[in-house]
Amino acid sequence: MEGYLLKWENYVYFWQRRYFILHKGVLYVSKAKGLPSIGTIHLGVSQIIKNHKKPTRFYIDTGMNKVHLKAYSITEADDWYRALLHSQSEIKQQESEITIRPSLIDSDNSSLHYISTKIGEMWSVHAQIEETLDLLPSNLVKNTPGLIKASKLCGDIKNLASEMLGIIEEDPSHVKSLNNTDFGSFEITKGNKQSILLAENPKNINIGSDFEDAQSSGKFELASDYHVEFTPRLPHRTCLPYLRDPTTKYYIWKVIKDSIGLDLSKIAVPVYYNEPISMLQRITEDLSYNEIILKACDSDNSLLRLAYVACFAVTSYTSSDYRNMKPFNPLLGETFELEADNFHLISEQVSHHPPISALHCEHPRYIFWGSTEIRNSFKGTYLLINPLCPTHLVLKETGDHFFWTKPQTSAHNIIIGRIYVQHFGRIEIINYKTGEKAILEFKKAGWFEKRKTEVTGSVYDTNGTEKYQLKGHWNKGMEIMNLETQEVIEAWSLHPFPENFEWNYYFNDFGLQLNISPDLYPAAIAPTDSRYRPDQRALESGDLKTAGSEKLRLEEKQRAARRKLEESGEIYKPRWFTLENEEWKYIGGYWENKEKVLFVDVPDIF
Repeated sequence: MEGYLLKWENYVYFWQRRYFILHKGVLYVSKAKGLPSIGTIHLGVSQIIKNHKKPTRFYIDTGMNKVHLKAYSITEADDWYRALLHSQSEIKQQESEITIRPSLIDSDNSSLHYISTKIGEMWSVHAQIEETLDLLPSNLVKNTPGLIKASKLCGDIKNLASEMLGIIEEDPSHVKSLNNTDFGSFEITKGNKQSILLAENPKNINIGSDFEDAQSSGKFELASDYHVEFTPRLPHRTCLPYLRDPTTKYYIWKVIKDSIGLDLSKIAVPVYYNEPISMLQRITEDLSYNEIILKACDSDNSLLRLAYVACFAVTSYTSSDYRNMKPFNPLLGETFELEADNFHLISEQVSHHPPISALHCEHPRYIFWGSTEIRNSFKGTYLLINPLCPTHLVLKETGDHFFWTKPQTSAHNIIIGRIYVQHFGRIEIINYKTGEKAILEFKKAGWFEKRKTEVTGSVYDTNGTEKYQLKGHWNKGMEIMNLETQEVIEAWSLHPFPENFEWNYYFNDFGLQLNISPDLYPAAIAPTDSRYRPDQRALESGDLKTAGSEKLRLEEKQRAARRKLEESGEIYKPRWFTLENEEWKYIGGYWENKEKVLFVDVPDIF
């Protein structure tokens, strides 16, 4: 069934007209017919409830939130209600065909499916209890402490169900789907508590795992990584352990309303405004289109190499089109390593105030390095982000040394509406070896335009003569045109996003791999690596309670370490980078220590 319904948004936007398509137990939501889906609701773990007081209305309780819908007539509401129930019953009937006792399951992932179904049933019962309480007069509930306590206990049961699911997921003996999985050269031992759960459709895993460690040590236990596959060297996954509903809205205004004009890096932001990666991991996404650098390496024309590098500089922003949540601020001394696409990359948080992250990447054909000191402030209606540090790229075969600084970024709709970003300003990419330069202009939206993604540019020889023109969009791709021959070359086009990427914080495939548990890697990783951050790991697993408490603990631990350093009169010295001529340079040694599994003189930050 498909058609238009009214969907309740909030007390600012009220009811909004949306187009719904019901297909095989999934309700897809679009802004209009023919447009891409902006959200999905899975009926298998949802409760469909009719509003008896207002017959044109009904709502769907997913266990995580309630989606209120309104039809244009009573008949239409009845038709939708019956269709939703029928579709849900078909899904449950299919599930019941494979729903057997977990002790009888031995070779597939049906046990997880069975557990998820039962958890969903418990959430449905909880939704019905909440609906019943909503029907009671508010005065009766307010004056009856027993009813309030009963409602809280129902919520506790729901949370316990989630914790139980997480505990079961941790123990591989409950899920024996690993038997038919090829893990290459990586071996999983019986003592490894990481269970790798494979499912056909990641959208069906929208339950999450809100659990706490049951051990007396009180330490946070790493959650499972879903959809992890292994090459002979490195793991790869297709979705996160917990799928975040992309329609979930948090309003940051209440956090930053008293911070107009201030540097937001010094403001404590609640953990649910974060995406589950750190800034160290986020800046490595600058290399997600490194194949463009290889195109430059293959060219025997220095001006065309410069054109490719200029187009590569634009790719830093491809992942910002949909993502509007902030990465975790790295702790002082925190590191992140990455081996991908034949390069080795190491980054380190070298300064806390101001926050500065340094990065060094080496490939057989190029070296890429830089640092990110970002000044940001709240201007009342938008955030302004101003990068201060340069980026360097050296091509080993030609000796070309390119240098540029990133444009400004502004984030809009902070108070009301969907947050969006725009990048604007003029940047120069200079080749130190030849003196040639390219100029890029990130267009800024005008008074009557909400947003602009256009980028244009030119490449000039040493005499200042324009030789190439560049044009495109930072969220789509770039083209290079030779002004002499009129030949047009596609420098790059947007990499396809993974299926259901909107449920994974809008990460592209490169971003999905950045926070895989270090226990799943075949070689040692430094104990300061971002993958070990307990607050970040908890958020990735959907455990907001643990994420919040761990974030506070780590921040206090960092403050204590800073006070101790100040009392001793010592100056903090980064482990892998040093400051030379006002720029952070890699001093070497990380990969040699990694090879020997010998990480000495590294801070205890987690």
